[in-house]
Amino acid sequence: MNARIHRNRRVIGAVAGSVAGALLTFVTPSAVAQVRLHAIVPSEWGFITEISTEWSDDALAVFHSQPIVNPWTSFGINPVGECKITTAGYATDPSDPGHKLHHALIMAAFLHHKPVRFLLQGCAYDKPRIISVDVRDSLT
Repeated sequence: MNARIHRNRRVIGAVAGSVAGALLTFVTPSAVAQVRLHAIVPSEWGFITEISTEWSDDALAVFHSQPIVNPWTSFGINPVGECKITTAGYATDPSDPGHKLHHALIMAAFLHHKPVRFLLQGCAYDKPRIISVDVRDSLT
């Protein structure tokens, strides 16, 4: 009986060791480094200075009075600027839900000279992508 229990413990130990080895193989530092995290970052409060439409899509390019914020992507522990174009404003993405509402708020803020802040995530047309628009009455 003792030999049988001893043999079962060895089998269970071998299986547990294989599972642990598989987990260690699956979660390695190089695998962790490949995880891509898209940050959601706010712009500063400022005024819209220019709006232009995209040529063939229901999207806008929006220029802001404050310096452009480039959302970052983190590969492991090294954040990098995500968008290639950071000198041509922000952009809306026609595939985003609510992009028409974003357009309405952007137009209203521009026409009434109200301060805006954008939430940005990822890129659209290689520019920082607007995922939310905040409008308020004044900068103070």
